Amino acid sequence: MGQSNLKGKLSAVNHLVRTYLTAMPHIIYRSTLSLLSDPKGTQLFIHQVLNARDLESDDPVLGSSDVLELIGGNGTDVEIVGPYYSRRSSDTRILMELASLAITMQELKPKLIFEIGTFVGRTTRLLARNSPSTCRILTLDLSPEQVPHKIGEAFLSTEEAKRITQLHGDSLSFDFSPWYGQCDFVWVDACHDYEYAVADTRNAMKLCRPGGWIGWHDYRHTAWWSGVTRCVRELRPEHPGLRHIRGTTIALLKAHLANNVAGSSSEPVEVDTGYIAHGRWSQEMQNEDERIGKAHRDI
Repeated sequence: MGQSNLKGKLSAVNHLVRTYLTAMPHIIYRSTLSLLSDPKGTQLFIHQVLNARDLESDDPVLGSSDVLELIGGNGTDVEIVGPYYSRRSSDTRILMELASLAITMQELKPKLIFEIGTFVGRTTRLLARNSPSTCRILTLDLSPEQVPHKIGEAFLSTEEAKRITQLHGDSLSFDFSPWYGQCDFVWVDACHDYEYAVADTRNAMKLCRPGGWIGWHDYRHTAWWSGVTRCVRELRPEHPGLRHIRGTTIALLKAHLANNVAGSSSEPVEVDTGYIAHGRWSQEMQNEDERIGKAHRDI
């Protein structure tokens, strides 16, 4: 038994050394020469390292929960359909993320969904596929001539398309008021710049009915989307129910917790954009925010 344990430990050490020797040249290159010869590649490498770390650890600001711990329910099978074998830039391919969003629809059984940010429509179809057959989905994106891709192409020729209404406009100026207080679920996944993230969050809160839910994509998606992370974290002091979904870049909030911000008025909602104003600027928040800021550099 003792000899077997020793062999096991030696095998583990051998594996660690081989992994270290394989990885270190690449790490050293990306930390030195690559900064000058391939800065974009270096940024991508840093992003991948930090994003992998974040996906494997709980969020220090919002706290992390498994999706069913947050929304309730016993869980069931979900449907993820589409050409996910085909890579698309900026597209969601994390299985845990897709499944978490699908089970959220299965459990919440929404009647009306508003998606801010269509892109090619894979997520739109996922929302439709896992919601009741009577559910309507409204999805907003820029006008076709403003983007290089075909908006909503993933659902256009599917059976889900009849329940999806494509809207066009810039979310900063779009008139959301016809749907205020009616939506069971709002998915925020449009422009990820801070200004847009705040405006979209403001509108999402006004769109939701009491008891509905708001979801944000690309929360804690470290190097690229720090504007979303900053926006969502600034809601935390006033909304302790806001949670990061473990193993994903999704954050969720139940709408009744947001009513004191969104209200039912059609007037613009002011969202406090500073932790300090709440008197709750913790060292943990500050350290995490500074880390994200250092990691982010526009390409």
